Amino acid sequence: MGPHLHRRASSVTSAPFSAWPARLHAACADCTLLRTAVALETTTSTQDAPETRSAHAGTLVTAWRQSSGRGRFGRNWADTATMGIAVTFVVDAQPAERLALAGAVAAAEAAESTLGARVGIKWPNDIVVGGRKLAGVLIETTSGRALIGIGMNIAQPRFEAELEDRATSLAMLGAHADRIEVLCALIGTLDRALLASDAALVEHFLARDALRGTRALFSTPAGPVEGEVRSVDPMRGLVVRTDSGEHFLPAHSTSVAEWGGRRGSSR
Repeated sequence: MGPHLHRRASSVTSAPFSAWPARLHAACADCTLLRTAVALETTTSTQDAPETRSAHAGTLVTAWRQSSGRGRFGRNWADTATMGIAVTFVVDAQPAERLALAGAVAAAEAAESTLGARVGIKWPNDIVVGGRKLAGVLIETTSGRALIGIGMNIAQPRFEAELEDRATSLAMLGAHADRIEVLCALIGTLDRALLASDAALVEHFLARDALRGTRALFSTPAGPVEGEVRSVDPMRGLVVRTDSGEHFLPAHSTSVAEWGGRRGSSR
């Protein structure tokens, strides 16, 4: 049984783009690390925007509309028009596994603040509810800095056929919120996550771990590996039990190829 979700009123008055800079500035004023915000009306990808590539650590770049976002290992992020949020946070370079963990915990907590219910984190950094993806995180490094890209589905009433079994949105889960409200919540949760210890981040992850105990197919440099996930260390990798025994799959070279969110056998 999935989490109990609190249904909210379906009528939301969305703030216009002209109101975003002031709202973002106010959100950054309460932060320790994230102090500057840049709002673009449109961009292909906040990860690739010139404003991002020239930004100093502590800057976030977001867009009213992102048309060509991308995910881990070059996967495309669907154009959500003005139905989702897309933002890139520029931070000092540090291990990608820690940044992915901080981004996933922050995205989960921001979603939960709107839903009023716990969401799951599918290793390494997808936010899921009922087996469907709500948000994702992308980590890239460049010129001594790191980029934390986060995309979240907010207002989509439905998805096209090829995504309907794999994607969800806050609206589809009954939480109707203005995108800027969720974005400002995310700024705060990520600022706190970046300041947290590794142990605290791992604790928050494990409380939301959606992958352990389920069966999945993984892509690895040695070829596909399919089996039941026995344990997950979010910054190191995971242990998968296959027909030939248990195998450790390192985080830096492993991705989830197929996952149905189903619990594995108990044997």
